Amino acid sequence: MGKTQCVVDQYVKEVADFSSQYGSDGSISYVANNIIGKPTLYPEYGDFSSAYCLQTYGKWWTKCESATVPIEDPRPLLPPTVDFIDVRYEFPVYPIRVDFYETYHPGSVVRVWGSLEGQGWILLWSGEPQTGLKSMARIFSPPIRQPNHLVNLLRIEFDQQYQKYYSALDSILLVGSTHTASKSFVNSGDSLTSQIIKLGLHTSMCEENILTGVQFLMSEGKLQKFLAEELIQPEDLLREEKADIMNVRVNEEHSTAIAEDTQQEDIVEVAEVEGTNGGYFDLLPEELIIYVLRQLDIRSLCRLVHTCKLLQKYASEPCLYMRLNLKNCWWLVKNSTLKCLSSKCSLLQALDLSWCGPYNAVDTETFMEFIHTCGRQLITLRLNNCHFIDNYCLYMIANVCLNLEELSMANCSKVDNLGFGELKKAWALSRLDLSRTRIDFHTLQLLLQHAGQLRHLSLSNCTQLDMDEVALTLATFSRGLISLSAWKTRGITTRGLRALACIPTLQDLDLGWALSGAITEGLGELVRGCKGLRRLYLTALRTLTDNDLHQLTTHAGQLTWLDIMGTRNVTPEAVHSTVLCTFIGPMLRKTKLGQMTVKNIASKLSKS
Repeated sequence: MGKTQCVVDQYVKEVADFSSQYGSDGSISYVANNIIGKPTLYPEYGDFSSAYCLQTYGKWWTKCESATVPIEDPRPLLPPTVDFIDVRYEFPVYPIRVDFYETYHPGSVVRVWGSLEGQGWILLWSGEPQTGLKSMARIFSPPIRQPNHLVNLLRIEFDQQYQKYYSALDSILLVGSTHTASKSFVNSGDSLTSQIIKLGLHTSMCEENILTGVQFLMSEGKLQKFLAEELIQPEDLLREEKADIMNVRVNEEHSTAIAEDTQQEDIVEVAEVEGTNGGYFDLLPEELIIYVLRQLDIRSLCRLVHTCKLLQKYASEPCLYMRLNLKNCWWLVKNSTLKCLSSKCSLLQALDLSWCGPYNAVDTETFMEFIHTCGRQLITLRLNNCHFIDNYCLYMIANVCLNLEELSMANCSKVDNLGFGELKKAWALSRLDLSRTRIDFHTLQLLLQHAGQLRHLSLSNCTQLDMDEVALTLATFSRGLISLSAWKTRGITTRGLRALACIPTLQDLDLGWALSGAITEGLGELVRGCKGLRRLYLTALRTLTDNDLHQLTTHAGQLTWLDIMGTRNVTPEAVHSTVLCTFIGPMLRKTKLGQMTVKNIASKLSKS
């Protein structure tokens, strides 16, 4: 008897990982766990706290002082994305359809990956961000690929840079079969399965098979076998070229100029004596070969190593591996990846491993060996959502990467205060991101005492910190700080604002959801002390008043971005005045339109 195929509809059982959520841990508002289970909001559309909401939107956050510059990647295998979430389902199935219940500003989902417990990722669908959609809830069902592999884990990637406001998801439905979706296994009496085949969903093709050669860093033996069986060998090509050249020389007329004879002899000598099996690449200057190889992605470089001796030599040059952005190919990075790269990265200066190595694809020991071998010249190291990072890794980083200037380890949950304490040895740090980690105040205080060069600090969602004490410590040891993100931390009062006012270099300050109590006096001191302040977040500050906005208008002359979302005690007139005097007024004065124009705009704003 044939196998009976069962089609299963299932919703998210648990959230395995995520890079971003608007809510904070321990809350039920806007958090990733809201995506679990059946939809509770659809078909309603709006800003619901019971949905999963991403933390950012638009491109403004990439242009502020606190933003990091991506490590250049000349030819990424796929377009870079902004955030992701991993969701697990109860039963492994062969995917047929994925439904996204989008309930606010839809269009941010751009990629869907599938895996069985994180062991080998398959691209099910990839697309562009969708803009100009109607303001209504929808069920988005992209045409996914039908893999011959069981899947119980999905990774959803987002690109919300083109959204005008926060995006939100209510639920994700996975429809799949217990057997492969071939017609031989289909029970024709099953109406749902018959409809699936009728619609052609069981044979839907993906847009691009980017997973060819997923083992590219570990497949030297397989690649050589393939070349031996299927391709013309480089040695054969070179042998034919030599024969052609010699035949031309035999048939040459004796009247050929001596200079031309000499030139031909030199070419033959290069081919015969050096014997690098590099074809005409033998004749190119080293600088030109290196220039060409710099235009290639990391996968192509590693494949070139296995083609011929000449390209093996040049494709292994450490100068090609000085800046690596492996985040853009996270699904390919495994232990063997780092082992292969370690012999080529002696000059490594910048490394982005964010999102890499999930579900034991990379282990602690392999990472430590890589840092020990290649980390001595590292300046930039980004490890966001790298869950193999633990205390031992930080010990290795702190003792090997003595020139480290930037360290990002947001969402690294395995590190505790013992590991963070090692960072006191990283005296050259100028940028540090510890968002959503378990660092406490005493460990952070020890770290800040030794980080005299610190310019950018992110402590978003670090709920174990007393932020008033952190502000006092920064005012003492980090007087050159340019940006501070304390979003979703706790307990900043007037005392903390007064301390931050002692850091005159502050330009970018995020205090969203972190302030408590009346802060009028402290806010006034802050804007008077930090005259270069350009970006200020006061999100959900319920006690903000018209008088507070007046102080901003009077003293924050450089302000270009102000967030007072969730504020209920300010009047429209105060907001209009702030917009006019802080943002529009300076621009008008630069264009010399005069005071009358300013008054006319103020009048229109007050009537709107």
